[in-house]
Amino acid sequence: MRINTVYVDWIVNQSTNSPSLFSPLTNRGFSTIWAANSLSLMAFWMTEVACAWQMRLMTGADPLLVASVYTALQLPIVLLVIPAGVLTDLADRRRVMIWTHVWLGFGLGALFWLTVTERITPLLLLVVLPLIAVGQALRMPGIATLIPDLVSTRQIPAAVSLNSMAQTSSRIVGPALAGAVIAGTGVAAVLAINATVMVLIIFLFLRLRYRPGKNDLPMSRQRFFRAVTEGLLFAAATRWKRNILIRLGTFFACSAAVPALMAVRFDDSETYGFMYACFGGGSLLGLLVIGKLGHQRLDSRLTAALFVCALFMMLFGMIDRPALAAPLLAGIGACWIFCSNSIMVAAQMQLKSSMRGRGLSFIYAVGTACLAGGGLLWGAVARTTSTTSTLVASGVCLLLLLAATHRLSISAPDGHTTPAAENE
Repeated sequence: MRINTVYVDWIVNQSTNSPSLFSPLTNRGFSTIWAANSLSLMAFWMTEVACAWQMRLMTGADPLLVASVYTALQLPIVLLVIPAGVLTDLADRRRVMIWTHVWLGFGLGALFWLTVTERITPLLLLVVLPLIAVGQALRMPGIATLIPDLVSTRQIPAAVSLNSMAQTSSRIVGPALAGAVIAGTGVAAVLAINATVMVLIIFLFLRLRYRPGKNDLPMSRQRFFRAVTEGLLFAAATRWKRNILIRLGTFFACSAAVPALMAVRFDDSETYGFMYACFGGGSLLGLLVIGKLGHQRLDSRLTAALFVCALFMMLFGMIDRPALAAPLLAGIGACWIFCSNSIMVAAQMQLKSSMRGRGLSFIYAVGTACLAGGGLLWGAVARTTSTTSTLVASGVCLLLLLAATHRLSISAPDGHTTPAAENE
């Protein structure tokens, strides 16, 4: 992927006090993983939308079974993301990414074959999806830990924001494209596109110029389980780290109701895909604001975003007309990126390089556990009550948990150095 460096340089030169949001793209290595990450995330969201819709078709829109698709894609990440974080600390991160996307390509290819031959069943879908989630679990800490290796210290907040932009942009393009393809040719075509995308991503990582740093080389000098134990002790003994995990977990456990019930909320695939794209579009608009804020006042930013998100979730539960629901979903998406970006910037700026993979993996593990468990819980509630009351209840729960946890700071004590600074 070629970047227009003249245009990017012009953007960078507009700021003299701090790096531009787009300044990391002048780095060829970062631009390569940014493109690969964007494509990989787009394929993930397309797969989620396609499989949720396939489950809806096979089960008559059963809320619990449709929400189970979301859980099946998240639960394996809980079990594997911590070992994956250790692996990224001890191995060549580029090679890990290559083999991860090979695995994803085979998984998506198998799911395509089952779908196109009409052998897919609800049970079989829930068996195959966790295999795809294994690749996602390996991919998540690998991409995140590569970022500080490829940019300067001052560019870390912008690079994290660009990484979030890749996620939010893919959440716009992926669901909208999946909805259109499903309406035109069916679920199998979406899976075929995604398998092809994996091949392209492998090619991008093969071209990546990256030399493993010191933390990638001493694999023979550290035992795998000892590294996991060190990471667990670090997470348990560090106050700001515990606070990050608590606040992230409460947010995801409640907000999981929105993506888990999206396929049940709307009646046709095009509207479903469009609404998911509105959710991603709001996240992208949020990034245009948050990218200029750097790493200041993260606690206040997080608290405000959680409060607004809870209100929008309750309103979304009470309004089901697409024209009115779309801006609410956009608002929820913007709050979602404010919350997750604040937490990720806090972690990236405070984790040592030697602990970065494990530190980020614990964040991913807790977040995905709460997403998986929350999605299944709210799906069960919706089955016994209604989608409307479930979404309202999830917003109320988020408000109550915010009141209980808003004093927990995600920032380290003053004087704590950034990981990049420690390496200089």
